[in-house]
Amino acid sequence: MNAAERRKIEQIYLEMFDLLMSYAISSLQNESLAEEAVQETFRIACMKPHELLSSPNPKGWIINTLKYTIANQKRSRAASTRLLTAYISSQSQDLLVTNDKIQLELIYENVADSEEFQLLKEMAIEGMSHLEMAEKRGISVAACKKRVQRAKEYLKKKLF
Repeated sequence: MNAAERRKIEQIYLEMFDLLMSYAISSLQNESLAEEAVQETFRIACMKPHELLSSPNPKGWIINTLKYTIANQKRSRAASTRLLTAYISSQSQDLLVTNDKIQLELIYENVADSEEFQLLKEMAIEGMSHLEMAEKRGISVAACKKRVQRAKEYLKKKLF
């Protein structure tokens, strides 16, 4: 990306940030997740500056990219939740309920102590964003995403 493309993308960012955040918050119902989606949208824009700037409607291109980013984020979270639910349902129901409360740590046995599992649980069940989880642990967002991915892969191996 050259300096002129960078300035144009920065200008679009400044002009549209509030609108995009409002849309993302209304769609995701979570400010941290919305911020993550808007950041991802502009990361994509920076990776494809020619595609964005050659579009007859760059602002429309950004809005559509945000819509796809939100859809992907929702799909990923839903898949994580399904994975956790499938794992829960595969375990012995006798161990799961104590005082009418599901005991997640009993369900996951040795997995429950891993940081990756805790991240997956925070994302899928508690609705935390990658940024919130990364800040809580003092790690980068990329490291957080990788650890969540590892947890998903581990549970898939256990289930399937």
